[in-house]
Amino acid sequence: GAISVVLTAYLAKRVGKASEPGSLRFGAFMWGLGVACLAIALLPIVMTLLGNDKEFWAKLFLFVGFGVGAAYCFGEAAFVCGTYDADGIFFSTPWTGQKNERWKDLQAVQLNDWGGWYTLTFKSGKRIRLSRLLGGHLSALEMAQAKNEL
Repeated sequence: GAISVVLTAYLAKRVGKASEPGSLRFGAFMWGLGVACLAIALLPIVMTLLGNDKEFWAKLFLFVGFGVGAAYCFGEAAFVCGTYDADGIFFSTPWTGQKNERWKDLQAVQLNDWGGWYTLTFKSGKRIRLSRLLGGHLSALEMAQAKNEL
């Protein structure tokens, strides 16, 4: 528990600045987390193939739980992306679709500490959530602040 909190805080600061100016993408950490979840999901299958046929329900829940986690991480890493410039932000996710908003229409920025993301709310009613693990999120927030003195 405590290790994951420290690791997340460290990674959020490390990936916060855009490695490519104007780019919002997940990096190697999200891919690695997906691989780790997939390995844990496949472990019960491997154990069953090796002759351990006990604890069916525990194996099933491990497989399903970590399998869903792996799919989510791979989906985030592969398909969540965005760009930003002095005029606004474009953001695309498989979960909420594409959003293209202008900084001048930004109404609020709120940090959800529990969820680990910033919510940008625009006049159109649309919301963009930037994960603290998303590469470039701090650079985008600095751009938003500079363009729309919140």
